Amino acid sequence: MPPSEFAPTKPPGSTTTGSRVLAVINPTSGDADPDGVDPVLELLNRRLGEHGIAIQVIPFAPEILAASLRDALGEDVRAIYVAGGDGTLLSVVEALNGHRVPIGIIPRGTMNWMAKDLGIPLDLEDAVAALLNARVQNVDIGYVNGEPFLCACMVGVGPLVARWRERERRTAAWQRWPKLLWRALTLLRSYPHRRMTLVTGAGRERLRSRTVVVTSNLLDASFGPLPRRARLDGGILGIYAVRKTSTREFARLLTRLMLGSWQADDAVLTTATAEASLAVSGRGAIAVMLDGEIRRLKTPLCFSIEPNAVAMLVPAAQGSPT
Repeated sequence: MPPSEFAPTKPPGSTTTGSRVLAVINPTSGDADPDGVDPVLELLNRRLGEHGIAIQVIPFAPEILAASLRDALGEDVRAIYVAGGDGTLLSVVEALNGHRVPIGIIPRGTMNWMAKDLGIPLDLEDAVAALLNARVQNVDIGYVNGEPFLCACMVGVGPLVARWRERERRTAAWQRWPKLLWRALTLLRSYPHRRMTLVTGAGRERLRSRTVVVTSNLLDASFGPLPRRARLDGGILGIYAVRKTSTREFARLLTRLMLGSWQADDAVLTTATAEASLAVSGRGAIAVMLDGEIRRLKTPLCFSIEPNAVAMLVPAAQGSPT
């Protein structure tokens, strides 16, 4: 990725300077109301104004986002704030095309996986306060067939869950989450197993699986259906595949998932590698989910990781994955 010609690269651990913040606000992300007055914009105007920082709103229109950011960047830009989910963040990273401007997340997506791993508060007011007193941390970025992802690439069930999530976007979060989890579990039992061949530096593995997840850095053995990543700059891909299982074995895996011991289950293939390829039998192309967004890619899927590729803002007074 090319270095920024508009703003100096910030060394890890440094704080941000500059008199202007660019704000990319996705009006359709998470629980946002695209038809009402955006509370994030009101919040940013108030809190940044208290610090004498100007705000420039960049419309979230993927087809012109790169040009809009290029026109807005300058030496006085201290950061880019992204109000949205993981997919919105990925769109901004792609649009920057390697320009090293610190990015701060104001989380209001469905999963907010990157925000959680960086220690960003999920409350909007707290998130903005954290970004105003933040340090810079460089994180890795994964690639599949040249397409980037900051969190994960999901093959199999993941894209189907994402399509269902879009249909339920207007459903209240307290109703949507249980329905989303139930839908995912139902698909894991009904989606056909695919014959796959995984090739890494350790060798070749043949398996039958309904879902494969490749993460930028390794997942820890935390509790719940969305494990955290202990590091974001380890320069390693984590590959997790659920093998073909019986109903009893699948129930055992779900129990271990909730207890945080799922990586020890024989039903899960776990591999750490810097490069890999995944072939899917009988499929010349396949839908994948990259940080919540669906794309269709040719097979085999070729994975790699670029270390320290993206500058992110993290709370200065809080420990977070490094």
